[in-house]
Amino acid sequence: MAMSAPHSLLVRHLGPDDARDYRDIRLAALKNAPDAFGSTYEEEHTLSVEAFAKQVEATTVFGAFLDKQIRGMAGFARQQGRKSTHKGLIWAMFVAPTVRGQGVGLALVEAALKHAATIVEQVTLKVVTDNVAAIALYEAMGFKTYGIEPKALKVGNGYADELLMVRFLDDL
Repeated sequence: MAMSAPHSLLVRHLGPDDARDYRDIRLAALKNAPDAFGSTYEEEHTLSVEAFAKQVEATTVFGAFLDKQIRGMAGFARQQGRKSTHKGLIWAMFVAPTVRGQGVGLALVEAALKHAATIVEQVTLKVVTDNVAAIALYEAMGFKTYGIEPKALKVGNGYADELLMVRFLDDL
């Protein structure tokens, strides 16, 4: 999968000062891909900018900026518990539809993996099974499928299954 990032692309760790940008991309993600996230636009659109600042401060979220406008996000969390701290999770990955296929997703996953490699040995993620483009990206980045969680998300009157994927970091 040959992709190159746009020249004006900047991927960086978001902080509380980025709360407005994080809120914008998070709400866009929930609106644009309602079947892909555990939360909903209805649950989060009434949250204050301060609430998003607290979320960003308490977690690791990377933002992708094109021409200084946020166009993507990816979260990373280290698992807790003595026997699980060697594992991390990429969560809430999203790239705005207008910039898909331009290397933004690749740059976000690379940033998350680079960060992860400093503190964990493996990274897992979940992706809805019908998100073919995201699955192809993750596979190209070395993630392997290890299972499927049926009916992982309840969406309206239906369900979405999630593919469970892992990447071991000993090769970074």
